[in-house]
Amino acid sequence: MGYASSGAGRAAHEALLARQDAELRLMETMKRSLQAKMKSDREYALALSAAAAQGQKMDKCEELNGSVIASAWRAMTEEWENISRLIRTNAEALESKALDRLTALMVERRKSRKVYQEDHTKISSQFTQALYLNHKS
Repeated sequence: MGYASSGAGRAAHEALLARQDAELRLMETMKRSLQAKMKSDREYALALSAAAAQGQKMDKCEELNGSVIASAWRAMTEEWENISRLIRTNAEALESKALDRLTALMVERRKSRKVYQEDHTKISSQFTQALYLNHKS
C-alpha cells in the first residue's frame, strides 16, 4: 500500500498536472507571440510596399533614359515590392498552418488533461473504496 501511505502517487499526479498546465501556458504565450509576429509582418509588408510605390514615382522624363542610377533605383524598388509580397505570403502561411496547428494542439492538450484528471479521480475513488472495503472486512 505504498501508493496511499507515501504520497508518491499524489506527488507524481500533481507534478504531471503542473507540467501540463505549464505547457498550456507556454502554448498560450507561443500563440500570442505568433499573432504579434504576423501583425508586425503584415504592417512591415504594407510599409515596405508603400515605400516601394513612393520610390517608383520617379519622373518619367527623357533625361533619365539610359541612366544607370535610375535603372538601379527601379530594380531596388521592384525588389522592395517583391520582398513585401513574400513577407505578406509568409505571414498568411504562418497563420494558416502554424497558428492553426498550435490552436488544434492546445485543444487536444486541454482535452487530454481533462480526461487524465477525470480518470485519476475515478481510479483514486475506486482505490479509496477498495481500501475501505478491505479494511472493513
